[in-house]
Amino acid sequence: MKQTVTIETEDNTVLQLLRNLAAMSLIRFTKETSPVEDQLTARFNEIYKDENSSLEPSLMMAQTDAIGSEDW
Repeated sequence: MKQTVTIETEDNTVLQLLRNLAAMSLIRFTKETSPVEDQLTARFNEIYKDENSSLEPSLMMAQTDAIGSEDW
């Protein structure tokens, strides 16, 4: 069930508190998930360290042709 909360106020204190809560939640989420992502990255790097990650020449040419050229 989806719920929507609407806050109508001219009081900047409430809005600032909500912003702070959102920021703290994002920081906490980042801190809690970052070590897991680091572990996953390290594990994938370990597994695929000996794998060739370059594209096959025909696929590289197809991608290059699809992108085209552009002056920078």
